[in-house]
Amino acid sequence: MIELIGGSIFIIIMLLFVYIGSIVQEESRTKTRIPLIWEKDHAIRVAMRQRKIFNKADVVYRDGDNT
Repeated sequence: MIELIGGSIFIIIMLLFVYIGSIVQEESRTKTRIPLIWEKDHAIRVAMRQRKIFNKADVVYRDGDNT
């Protein structure tokens, strides 16, 4: 059991090193800054913040709708 936990932690740490290494390499190649996934200006977080909140007033109802 300890080997499984230790191996899992080791693989997670190695994946983190690969992720950061690839970001550093791409930044040095393109001379631009690429935000890491846990930073506020990462593309995934920006997309989640721009998600439109549902507004029931925008819904168009037709005859026959059971609402």
